[in-house]
Amino acid sequence: MLVPGTQAPELRFETVRHGVFDLAEGAPLGGTLVSFHRGWHCKWMRKALQEFDDRIGDFAVRGVRIVCVSGDDGAAAARFADELQLIRLPIGHSADVAAVAKAWRLYTTRDSSEAGAPALHWEPAQIWIRQDNAIGSVAVQSGPNLWADANNMIRAIENTMTKHPERGAGNSGTQGGET
Repeated sequence: MLVPGTQAPELRFETVRHGVFDLAEGAPLGGTLVSFHRGWHCKWMRKALQEFDDRIGDFAVRGVRIVCVSGDDGAAAARFADELQLIRLPIGHSADVAAVAKAWRLYTTRDSSEAGAPALHWEPAQIWIRQDNAIGSVAVQSGPNLWADANNMIRAIENTMTKHPERGAGNSGTQGGET
């Protein structure tokens, strides 16, 4: 499991319209929200990514950059972005599903019965990484049914940044696993 307060794994990939994304470069004061999505085959992801694209300004005013990524190839990701008119939201593609899933502790699905699903894809996750590249907040799903919406993600990030340090490191009331 990813432990809040520990350093995030490396993450680097191509995006449809925004060049190469590298988690280790250029993080703003509010950090980075990485949304791992299942791919173009998933109708639930379509709604979530449209909402993130519509609300990207709400993240930006809080100093948070947001990026989404899947294992889809570049052509599928571009078709997906064009179809949904995702203009502002960086849409990453061509990530190595198995390697990223292992590093980021994502659930994977193999041989899904969904039409158009790749042989292997990860299930949705939203992970907020602080500016110092430490894990801030983690929401990893085992299926597409509990997708977090933008309002909840904004509230969670704001609360963690301003009111309540990250939790889940095993020590109640301490930040980043300190004792």
